[in-house]
Amino acid sequence: MSWDARQRAMLAEMGYRLPAAMASTAVVEDEPEPIAVAAPPPAVMRVAVPPAPAVEPSAVPAHFAALDLPGLRDAVAACRGCGLCEQRRNAVFGGGALQQAQWLVVTDPPDDADDAAGDAFTGDAGRLLDRMLLAAGQRRSGRDDAELPTAFVTPIVKCRPPRGRAPQPAELAACEAVLARQVELLQPRLVLAMGLQAARRLTGLAEPLGRLRGRVHEWRGLPLVVTYHPAYLLRSPADKAGAWDDLCLARKTSNP
Repeated sequence: MSWDARQRAMLAEMGYRLPAAMASTAVVEDEPEPIAVAAPPPAVMRVAVPPAPAVEPSAVPAHFAALDLPGLRDAVAACRGCGLCEQRRNAVFGGGALQQAQWLVVTDPPDDADDAAGDAFTGDAGRLLDRMLLAAGQRRSGRDDAELPTAFVTPIVKCRPPRGRAPQPAELAACEAVLARQVELLQPRLVLAMGLQAARRLTGLAEPLGRLRGRVHEWRGLPLVVTYHPAYLLRSPADKAGAWDDLCLARKTSNP
């Protein structure tokens, strides 16, 4: 894989250690500007996605469909649609763009820190996520009216499963209506799934993450790109180069 000088700078910003032969020409910038992608990853194909499992009627509050974003957030905080509500400290609705978003970033379930804060990505993984989004020309927070958020980040389920286990089908189904309403309100151009659990739920495919990456899927009529979860990248920094390829694919797909 080869990258131009701008792309090498973005990889360095994400914390990827470049090979010595390439590092001499890399220039790290504190706050990179939106980048132009030199070339898309080679394997790009759309795949048919099986329909998501039907949601049990009792698990989908009918009034979700009539709520605006603040109202939906309040409803999620009080939701008792599945057993996860019994042990949560805080529901994690997500955050970012408050109007039309360019990207909807759907991640694996909240961890213990998210559950305590009631917000997604508050630690090192959040800082890496922000750098990744910025490298792709997106941001989940803005400094002023001239620089508004362009991405909304939300977990696939809004409450932390106990002991870090994967969410069960009924728990995923209970949050399906919330995610569907978030899509209706935010009208994103693209969905970025971060992590194996989010990727499998949205693609409907029980494949390893490596086989789900590198191609454009479809979810609810929107292009869907899969990549690694930032917490995983902190443990496995060598895969940040692959995550960069995924971001390039997402950027090209959302801005044809």
